Amino acid sequence: MKSMKKLLAIILMMALVMTTFAACGGGSDEGGEAGGDQVYTFKVQCAYPPGDQAYDVHMPTICNLITEYTDGQIQWEYYQPGAICEPGQVPASLSKGILDAALSAPNDTAQIVPAAYAEQGIPFWWATKEDIYSCFYEHGMLDYLREQYEAAGIYYGVWNGEGGYMLMTDFPVNSVADLKGKKIRSSTSYATLMNIVGASPVTMSGGDIYMGMKLGTIDGYIYSVAELENSALKEVTTDVMIPAGCAGAPCNFLFSKKAWDSLTPELQEKVNEALEQSFWDTMEAGEGLDDEAIAAAKEYGVNFNEVTGAELDAFYEAGGKVLEELEASYPEAKEGFDILRAWKAAKDGAAE
Repeated sequence: MKSMKKLLAIILMMALVMTTFAACGGGSDEGGEAGGDQVYTFKVQCAYPPGDQAYDVHMPTICNLITEYTDGQIQWEYYQPGAICEPGQVPASLSKGILDAALSAPNDTAQIVPAAYAEQGIPFWWATKEDIYSCFYEHGMLDYLREQYEAAGIYYGVWNGEGGYMLMTDFPVNSVADLKGKKIRSSTSYATLMNIVGASPVTMSGGDIYMGMKLGTIDGYIYSVAELENSALKEVTTDVMIPAGCAGAPCNFLFSKKAWDSLTPELQEKVNEALEQSFWDTMEAGEGLDDEAIAAAKEYGVNFNEVTGAELDAFYEAGGKVLEELEASYPEAKEGFDILRAWKAAKDGAAE
C-alpha cells in the first residue's frame, strides 16, 4: 500500500512538473520548444470577404511569406470577416489581444489611431507603387505609423495596396461638377475629397458595395478597380474615372502588440523582412488583377472615362485642400501630414 501511494505521489509530481513546463511556453504558441524552435499559431482575420482580393490573394500572400521567412515558426488560423469580430471592430480586437493579426483598413483604424488619416495618403499624390514605397520606407511614414499604432496596442506591419483605387459610379464623371450631390462610398482622406467637391461621402464596408449600388443607397464608390471582377461590381457599375486616386487601395496588415511582443527580436526582424517583400508582391498581384478586371469590365460594357487638362487639375487642387482640412481636423496626426508634404516636395523637386 505504501509503495502504491509513493508511486501515485511520483506520478502527480511529474504531472505538475509537466504542466508547469508547458505553461512557460507562452499563450499563442503550440508545438516545438521554447526558444529558437518555438512555433506560434496566430489567429488572423480579414476585413474583406472571400471573393475580394484582400481575402483570396493578399492575406495568404502576406501570411505565407511570413511563414517562409520564419522557417515555419509562425503559422496561421484564417478567419473570415465577422467570425471573431465585425470588420469595423478589428482594430479594437487587435488592441485587446482578441485577434493576433488582421488585414484591415485605415478607415477602421482611424477610430482609435488618428495617424491613419495620414496613412491613407492624399488623393492623386501616390501615382505609382514606387511613390508609396518611397514615402513609407525612405521618408519615415512607416516608422511614424509604428510608433502611433503601438500606443494603441497594435503593431503596424505593412501598408497593403490592393490595386488602383478608383472612382466608380452609375453615372459618367468628366469633371468635379459631375459629383455634386452624389452619394459616394468613401473613407478618411477620400471622404474629405468628396465633401470638398460637393458630394456626400457614405461609410460602407467593401462587402456591402454591391447591394448599395443595386439598391441606390450609393451612386458610386472609391475602391479597388479589380473588384469590378472579383466582387462582380461591374454588374452594378456603368462608369470608371481615370486616373486612379491612388496607385493602391489602402489597407494594412497589423498585429496585436501582445502577439508581436511574444516573438523574439530575431523573429520580429524576419517578419519585417517578409512584410517589406509582401509590399512588392501584393502590389504586383494587384496590378495584374486590375488589368484582367478592366478588360472584363470593358467587354461587359463599363465605360472608362479619362479626365484630363483643366478638369483633372481641379481634382488635383481638391486633393491639396484635403491635406489642409485633415491638418485642421486632426492636429494629433501633424507629423504624418508633414511627412506627406516633405515626400511630395522631394518628388516634385526630382521631377524638375
